[in-house]
Amino acid sequence: MNTQNDIVTITLNPAIDQTVFIDRFEPGQVNRTERHYRQAGGKGVNVSSMLAGFGIASTATGFLGKENPRVFNELFKSKAISDAFVWIPGETRTGIKIVDAATRQTTDINFPGLQPSAHEFNQFEKKLAQLIRPDRWFVLAGSLPAGVSPDFFAEIIALIKRGGAKIAVDTSGEALKVAIENGADLIKPNEHELAEYLGHDLPDFASRVVAATQLQKEKVPHVILSLGSEGALFFSPEKALMASAPPVKVVSTVGAGDSLLAGYLAGLATGRNATDRARLASVFAWCALEDVRRQLPAAEIIEKRLPQISVQPLSVLQA
Repeated sequence: MNTQNDIVTITLNPAIDQTVFIDRFEPGQVNRTERHYRQAGGKGVNVSSMLAGFGIASTATGFLGKENPRVFNELFKSKAISDAFVWIPGETRTGIKIVDAATRQTTDINFPGLQPSAHEFNQFEKKLAQLIRPDRWFVLAGSLPAGVSPDFFAEIIALIKRGGAKIAVDTSGEALKVAIENGADLIKPNEHELAEYLGHDLPDFASRVVAATQLQKEKVPHVILSLGSEGALFFSPEKALMASAPPVKVVSTVGAGDSLLAGYLAGLATGRNATDRARLASVFAWCALEDVRRQLPAAEIIEKRLPQISVQPLSVLQA
């Protein structure tokens, strides 16, 4: 596994994900589970997990609670993820995800997270500074701890950029706006998050393409616009593309967006061109839709799926 050109993921508000599958979930009634999974989660942690499955080393940092460390320690050990978290008093929050097996809809129940002190934030910034080196990719993903201003994202981005590193950001709302305005190198909004940033609706495909194209040209070198079941749009300095997978038997959408980002970063880390990055990212997301455990299948399955991804230049689609 490559440890010299690894990626650093930052998860400030991680969670232990309890994913529960119920056949025809009925609110207000007694519901019996078909199966359930308990695993380390948080968007950056998910990215690290998927990268590890592709043989790409990563270092994970952020904040974790000292009182329930086991599930994270097991993940880091099993996938050789380097642990640079600041471990603080308290428990890492739990997130319950109820997947209706009939409708494939997911209901999220998120518990309150840790609230790091000023001293603990200082410890985090010191650890982060030690990890920064030119051309290394950082991933800042997920929500902020309660009570923390989105401006903290600006501080993190500035620290990383001063060291000559690059940063991908996967968040929403005011934090996404801060990231875009402060020099993020890569963002991965969905159409609703992009519309919220712009302050107006994006009612059709053409309006989404125009908005993302302008954003890529003026502010962010790499823009991935997730379109859910329709696929994703990829805008880079090289070209603008749309990628879509064949029909997939969806087990759960949990972690699919994180996997899409992980696949794109894996493509960058392995020197792939824009078309091949879009293919790899789409295969990562495809695999996540079929396996809630956020792990990739054997390498030969990934290679077999790559040619099945449809990738077209947006200029052709708009003609």
